[in-house]
Amino acid sequence: MSSFPHEGDGAVALVEHFGSRLFLIFSYFFFSVEFKKDKIFIEDFVKESRPDIRGFCVATIQAACLTTTLMAIRDLDDFLTPRDCRKRRSWPDDLKASDLGFKEGLVFLTKRERERINKIIMHSTVTGVENYDASWDIQELTSKCVSQSLHFLSWVKTNYPSNKHSKVWAAAVFYTKLIEMVLTYAKKVNASNI
Repeated sequence: MSSFPHEGDGAVALVEHFGSRLFLIFSYFFFSVEFKKDKIFIEDFVKESRPDIRGFCVATIQAACLTTTLMAIRDLDDFLTPRDCRKRRSWPDDLKASDLGFKEGLVFLTKRERERINKIIMHSTVTGVENYDASWDIQELTSKCVSQSLHFLSWVKTNYPSNKHSKVWAAAVFYTKLIEMVLTYAKKVNASNI
């Protein structure tokens, strides 16, 4: 177990850190929504044969959002892996759901998904060079991450009741509500084809 305090403000900070990481998984989704609204630019950029600074900017933002999403997904998979898991090494200062007493393993990435993120996104590798234009099933990866994360937050709300751990419970409720809000928004976006 790490030396991070897991009661009181330490537990609140752990849940809040988890929640802030959880929101990063939506970076690519938000990019896609915001830049799909800019149809005239996208159409002009596709037709344009010469370099365009705005096109470079959009491509950079897109790559940053994709990288952020994939890194956050991998990070949360680590967080939801118990500290005592023999298949994955933990460092003493890693934050883990198990540090709060959560015993369940909620690993959601397959070995192949995790390896691809590691080799193509997390580290500079030959595999990354060879797969610079790799495709990712962001919706699938995000869905698995959200499902397991909501399960963990539900556990926090149950095991850190408001009458004893009001700040921890409130943080779990807050992040659950925000995730539900994003999911509702995503359904509206998909339904309206924005």
